[in-house]
Amino acid sequence: MEAAGYNLNDLNVHIHFVLDKVTYPGWEDIRNMVNVHSLYWVHEGAGIFRTNVEHQVQAGMLIYLKPGLQLSMRSEMDAPLRMTMLLFDCAELGYDAVWKDVQPIGTLRLPFLSQYCDQQAEELGRLFREIHQDWLPGLTAGTAVSRAKSQILLHKLHQTVQADWNLPESGAFAAFEQIKSKLENAYMEHHRIEKLADEYGISASYLRKLFLKHTGMGPKEYHMHIQNQQACRYLIFTGYPVREIAKLCGFYEEYHFSKIFKQLNGVSPTLYRSRQRNGE
Repeated sequence: MEAAGYNLNDLNVHIHFVLDKVTYPGWEDIRNMVNVHSLYWVHEGAGIFRTNVEHQVQAGMLIYLKPGLQLSMRSEMDAPLRMTMLLFDCAELGYDAVWKDVQPIGTLRLPFLSQYCDQQAEELGRLFREIHQDWLPGLTAGTAVSRAKSQILLHKLHQTVQADWNLPESGAFAAFEQIKSKLENAYMEHHRIEKLADEYGISASYLRKLFLKHTGMGPKEYHMHIQNQQACRYLIFTGYPVREIAKLCGFYEEYHFSKIFKQLNGVSPTLYRSRQRNGE
């Protein structure tokens, strides 16, 4: 398979850094090297990656950061992240009787966020661990094996991507981004996904595929995730009563809100507020 704009057979990788990052509960950081490509493979735990919006990440997910993208990260309190971080440059260097010019690649045709099934996740996790173990920059030829395995990794990642799912210029992707933004900014409103899909000219089933590919959740689940995030913030940072927070987050009844909140967070809104404020 060839991705648009470059030939995978001619892809060359230069690794800047590989890190097996074990975080602690509540850990926070930002992406410091923004001028390189970055892959973050989540081995364990859960957390939030924030670009212009928040993205929930968990074990078995891969995050691709193109050069220039600003990012902040945070681990969940009860499930700190453990990740392999691969920072690299890549270029196309072809050969046809003679060497062709080196063409640096600005953006790889990979989605920002991908989630993999158990078998794929096990294979990718193993490959990321091997790249980290084989990267020995202080030794002669100490990066050759890790660079070769990184190129194999990129081939595997491209092979799992359906090209029309992640082209920003495609109408389907534009519709997905507009609907995603609407769910984030109008989280207190009640949305019918089928109606939104029809409004933006995309099928409901394909919209769900795009949400699963880029957020790890379906559109309804993503909307509820945003509502839950806002509810948590209200509970922590305001003194509003639970019934008022329920209304602010788009729920008609306090009972229904409390039931959903407990399903998502494991505790009632009142207990969640108490624990957060007491540092439990």
